[in-house]
Formats: sequence, structure tokens, C-alpha cells
Amino acid sequence: MANWYGTSRSNYFKVDDEEAFREWAESRHLEVFEGRGGLFGIAPSFMSEDGSWPSYDYGMDAEIDFQAELIEHLAEGQVAILMTIGAEKLRYLTGFSVALAWDGRRMSV
Repeated sequence: MANWYGTSRSNYFKVDDEEAFREWAESRHLEVFEGRGGLFGIAPSFMSEDGSWPSYDYGMDAEIDFQAELIEHLAEGQVAILMTIGAEKLRYLTGFSVALAWDGRRMSV
């Protein structure tokens, strides 16, 4: 059996508090991309072994709800879309995306 390796990124979205968002992103080892008009995108940094979104806080030795944490930073009316695609030995290509609304709604595709 081969290891799964992927790549993840988000769309661009607005946040309530840029400073708090950047601190949170750093604590979760995320790369932050700046777009036009005060928009931000994120992707897992090199700390991610397989390219997926964080799901565990090693400092606290506990699982995290990464999506809920991100929702807390979204500005009113914003939707963050988290996308991931990967494969095992370039076989069994898989993809996943989830839309996270500022009001807490989530939709997976």
C-alpha cells in the first residue's frame, strides 16, 4: 500500500480581524496569500506531511475542528472554500472540497 500525498488550498475571502487571523494561521502552520481588496487565501505549509489541512494540535495533544476555527475568522457574508486533491502513487486520484460560510453553515462536495 502506498502513501497518499495531496495538495490543498483555499479560495480568497475577507476576514474580520487581519492580525488575529494571521496569528491563528501561524499557529496552525498555514501559508497566507494576500489577494486584491483585502482578500486572503490559505494553504498548509511544509509542516503538513501529506498536504492536507491540520486536524491535530500537537502542543495541546488534542484533535481540532479546523473548519470551525476558520469560520470564526470570516467576515460577514464570506465563504471560504477548502480544496484538496491527492493520490497514491498517482493512482486512485481523490478530491474533496468544503464550503464554509461565515454563519457556520458547511457544505461538502
